[in-house]
Amino acid sequence: MSDEIEHETMLSRDEVADYLEDVAEGLRSGEEFSLTIGEQTFDVNPTENVEFEVELEDEEDERELEFEIEWDRGEDEAELSVDD
Repeated sequence: MSDEIEHETMLSRDEVADYLEDVAEGLRSGEEFSLTIGEQTFDVNPTENVEFEVELEDEEDERELEFEIEWDRGEDEAELSVDD
């Protein structure tokens, strides 16, 4: 089963940096951490080694930067429960 949660909003550069710093802190902890996406919070527990992808893309009149972190979900990591 494949579920995906995506949230898009306008933030200041400082707010984006704060969010990314929270993610970095969670990754460095080596433990499960909470990740807030929109109004929902999820507990994630990435493995020690993860696949990391960075994409920079030019579109019509804007530029897009995406980060993706991928890992094999452990047996104790629950499937996503998406509220509609």
